[in-house]
Amino acid sequence: MGKIQILPENIRNKISAGEVVERPVSVVKELVENSIDAKAKKIIIEVNSAGEELIAVTDNGEGMTEDDAILAIKPFATSKIKTEEDLNYITTLGFRGEALSSIASVSKMELRTKTESSPGVYLRIEGGEIKDSRPWEGKVGTSIRVYDLFYNVPVRKKFLKSPLTEGRLIQEFIERISLAYPEISFQFFDDGKEKLFTSGNNNVEDVILEIFGKEVLENLIFFEKEEGNYKIYGYISKPGKLVAVRAQDIIFLNRRIIRNISISQAIKSGYKHRLREDFYPFSIINLFVPYEEVDVNVHPTKREVKFHNESKIMSFISSSIQNALEKYEENLRKIILPSKEVKEEKEEIKLDFSNKYESLSLPLKESATYVEKTPHRFYSYYDIKIIGQAFNNYLILEYKDKLLIMDQHAAHERIQYENLKKQKNTIKGNEILFPLIIKISQMEKKLLEEKKEVLEKFAFYWEEFGKDHIRIISLPKEISKLDNYSIEMFFRELIEDLGEKNLEEMEDKLIKTIACHSAIRSGEILIDEEIYALIKTIVEEKIPLACPHGRPIIWEISKEELEKKFHR
Repeated sequence: MGKIQILPENIRNKISAGEVVERPVSVVKELVENSIDAKAKKIIIEVNSAGEELIAVTDNGEGMTEDDAILAIKPFATSKIKTEEDLNYITTLGFRGEALSSIASVSKMELRTKTESSPGVYLRIEGGEIKDSRPWEGKVGTSIRVYDLFYNVPVRKKFLKSPLTEGRLIQEFIERISLAYPEISFQFFDDGKEKLFTSGNNNVEDVILEIFGKEVLENLIFFEKEEGNYKIYGYISKPGKLVAVRAQDIIFLNRRIIRNISISQAIKSGYKHRLREDFYPFSIINLFVPYEEVDVNVHPTKREVKFHNESKIMSFISSSIQNALEKYEENLRKIILPSKEVKEEKEEIKLDFSNKYESLSLPLKESATYVEKTPHRFYSYYDIKIIGQAFNNYLILEYKDKLLIMDQHAAHERIQYENLKKQKNTIKGNEILFPLIIKISQMEKKLLEEKKEVLEKFAFYWEEFGKDHIRIISLPKEISKLDNYSIEMFFRELIEDLGEKNLEEMEDKLIKTIACHSAIRSGEILIDEEIYALIKTIVEEKIPLACPHGRPIIWEISKEELEKKFHR
């Protein structure tokens, strides 16, 4: 007898399941997508123990007849394609007929389903085999409960991440699918606790608000564009509201969640000079292309796709975003720089510098002065003209008969400091997506423990991680946006601040440290809108013109002094 043989069906099914069902979120994805394809208007998802113990998806979709339900758990059983040509026009999320059979082969599953015109049926399946079948009286729709995932392939369990990670992946998927289908109500329970609810009112901004909060929503720009057979719409972050993680691209192709490096690059390209190095826009992109121009049958999980006219589509995406940003900037200019008529109307309220304000002057080669520790000296930003940015740190501005040189880091640091002082006991924190592990000494750990109450006032939470390490869980929201290296540098300086014995002085030092590390950095390129926003804040909030450490924010050089230097 030869060595090569055909594998038994049960082994083939387990191998096939490994391609589709990689982890608990794969099960959630396949079941939810089936519910959407069944025209459900309400979908309830429940998981226990991050999906290992239970995954349940209940919908009010069309349901299945008994015959279809029995057939649905067989490999390659589907109602969504019938011919080879159908593969070129896939309009549903599922189409291979592998999902239910793959899930059933590696779990214990209960299926309840009923259509409008046929009796309901209950099936109990273990390892792909039907163990019980009987009539079921229930509402139209389908309910599938998956127990003991991978119970018969224990090696698969060894490759799962922590419950925290697996649970996060499930919630992330549900959040994203709810953004793609705002007309469907999604309800998600994790270990009995409701984690997400969307109303299904077809208002995607309500979904964004539910998932990301008001601050994120207010800093997004809606855009849409249609060109030939292509259509795109969605939300992108304003140029000054960028993040330091690439994972903030939420991309839907014909309402299917996908990952595509080319699209991410096209999004970034649309921002052009508006992006600072290592920062990325937050985006929710809905792209529609003709079905025949995209191949979704590339990967078993259907997360990756291929475009037939990739360069054309990427150019369309990039130009759409660029146009949206240009339109936003034009509107911003109208707000920040009023028309000549508006300027003239406001002339009466502009500040006069003649004899009302004091400033400390120090020689700059006997010509320049700097404004230091003067909480009452401000400029009317309507009259300010941006000349440029020197050394990617100093803003060169023209104001009436003066040149102003502004230290962008010092200016923003002072703004952050003033804002944080107002929030002192209500500073908001953000949990870190991937908690940061930092090595510390026993003395430092003891200091952290002693000052735990103070740190928690500033939204700083940590836990022990072995003998010589701690794991940072939450930070002030201003700091949580930084990269890991910057967070660690902040942490080292924070420990030094904790050595201050006077509580009030210690808290002030902490605020200064947060302000410093969260401020615009020296070396960052700013676009005009960001510069005007900086000036506007300093003017309207009457920010003192010195940083929290006493360094000047602005230098003045008068036209007269400048002309003297050129012997005019």
